[in-house]
Amino acid sequence: MPTLLVPIDFTPASENALRYANKLALRLGADVVLVQAAPDAYLLPERQENALQRLRALAERLRYQQLTRQNGRRISYHYHLCSEPLPEGLQVLVQGYRASLVVAGLTLTDCAAARAAGEPVTRLPELVSCPVLLVPPGHHELARRVAFTADFARLDAAHWLPRVAAFTRASGVCFDLVQFYAADRREWPAAQMALQHATALLPDATPHLLPEEDLLEDFSEFAEQRQAQLLVLGTTDGCLTRRYFSPRYRLTAAYHLRVPVLVLPLARQPSAARCARCGLLPAVATPLPLTF
Repeated sequence: MPTLLVPIDFTPASENALRYANKLALRLGADVVLVQAAPDAYLLPERQENALQRLRALAERLRYQQLTRQNGRRISYHYHLCSEPLPEGLQVLVQGYRASLVVAGLTLTDCAAARAAGEPVTRLPELVSCPVLLVPPGHHELARRVAFTADFARLDAAHWLPRVAAFTRASGVCFDLVQFYAADRREWPAAQMALQHATALLPDATPHLLPEEDLLEDFSEFAEQRQAQLLVLGTTDGCLTRRYFSPRYRLTAAYHLRVPVLVLPLARQPSAARCARCGLLPAVATPLPLTF
């Protein structure tokens, strides 16, 4: 049975993530684990019990506000107090619970101040070994149109495409597979071959081979044209994932900030170089055990 981890800090963003996780849990038959960073709760037993009771009350409130009683009873909740700050402590829980997915509420933090902000959730794909679903503010139904971009020549498509498709476990879901290639077209033959291979693994998907100017903005514009309800991002560029959620895109109401984004765990440890765009250490790919 799949397991979804939902970090909870009792903000509207984390409650919104739990609402989306509830919908996914019903579709997938998954358990939901509510995780709260509560290092002080370990000092006294009564603090632990109070913290756990608060998590239970939140789950029960949203369960019956959002769902019918019959459906609400189908979700099995678990509660975990983490002695370490999140998101660093989540990787241990991902391994311990064999989690399929982390579902986190998106709050926009200036990427140039990310370290001072205590490692925001937008860095989770670099820190955990399962996919991370970032849910923006607002009401979101489960996706019936999915836009998936990656460098399919480097992505282990045979591993990831069936797993991403499993999240949509419903009839009539449309997939767009998007492969970008450099404007000089030197990469075009390899990109075309990789996209063909990926499409063969997901025969109902529609392939798109597009020239790249700015990967982030190109994909966001493509997704808006297709009215995608879920974006899937597979990249080894950790800086790209942080740029995706930069507050500057709020000024233009960028499409990728208005729909859930699933980020595959391909970006890992920081390199020695520093990104000129945001001042952060970009990530490089190093494999971790995958539990999805």
